[in-house]
Amino acid sequence: MELIHFLLGFFVCVTGLFVFFTENPVHSVLFLILTFFLSAGILVLFNAEFLALIFIIVYVGAIAVLFLFVVMMLNIKTVPTNEPGLIPVAFLLSLLLLMLIFLFLEKSYSGWNFWNSQVFLTGMVDGIGNIETLGQALFSWFLIPFLLAGIILLVAMLGAINLTLNFSSQRKSEISFRQLSRSDRFLSFFR
Repeated sequence: MELIHFLLGFFVCVTGLFVFFTENPVHSVLFLILTFFLSAGILVLFNAEFLALIFIIVYVGAIAVLFLFVVMMLNIKTVPTNEPGLIPVAFLLSLLLLMLIFLFLEKSYSGWNFWNSQVFLTGMVDGIGNIETLGQALFSWFLIPFLLAGIILLVAMLGAINLTLNFSSQRKSEISFRQLSRSDRFLSFFR
């Protein structure tokens, strides 16, 4: 079981890197979908089936499909380049950011005994199941990150809507007499 967990974690990291290093944006979104599926597999190994299904339904079914539609709508042309560009700098900055996030979380939750308890092993706390435990954890201990994730998704949705809007100052030609000359004679067929 531990070997499967490490293999899934390794493949999540590999497909996550392919998301960033693939030049074709459609392939990048497809690797993102594969990353979400592998993450759902890890959650199934942790006996969090509800959370795994939520990953598949919400992330793959909604967000990744939204990304795929945006990529197809923008019609991005790929230009192959031979120079590495800013990839090493971005890699070092991402490592620094991950280290800072890890240190912040370690400092914030170091005295927290929730992870050391038997909650995730048994799935039952005071006779309640996984869904109730997840709800209590999200709305008591993880309320601020849960709200921040909602705000980020709202901003992403507003950005996608903003990309699709077409601000045109030209007025479309209307034939008003044709619109006003409609009658209800076609309804006599249904009488």
